[in-house]
Amino acid sequence: MLTLQEQLKFCRTCQKRQLDPQRGIVCSLTNEKPTFTDNCPNYQIDSSEAQRLASVEQEAIAAEKESNDFFSPEKKGIKMGVVGGVIMMIIALVWFFLGWQAGYIYFYPPVLFVIGIYAFFRGIVKGNVSGQD
Repeated sequence: MLTLQEQLKFCRTCQKRQLDPQRGIVCSLTNEKPTFTDNCPNYQIDSSEAQRLASVEQEAIAAEKESNDFFSPEKKGIKMGVVGGVIMMIIALVWFFLGWQAGYIYFYPPVLFVIGIYAFFRGIVKGNVSGQD
């Protein structure tokens, strides 16, 4: 037996769905929330809505994957081209010298500086000066 959430997943892509402002998605035939157990006998797929929901779900998965990525800020900097590379190099230099003045040597600023150099030259080669690519 399906839960209400699983039933509503079917209803979201059905041509017979209707939106009730107080109750949400309901069936236009019964004007009620879904009551079927496994499959709705009146289900007719709304292809465009099913395709739209699938693309929204794919975008959400991609965004979640990108946000969980450890190097996400660096990837965004690389996409910004020359400007992103310069910004990363400046951050790396400031971070390194402030840490050095405080008596600490952090390992990541040199790595960030190298990533900035890569982004800088990649931006030059691709003609991506300000993140337009």
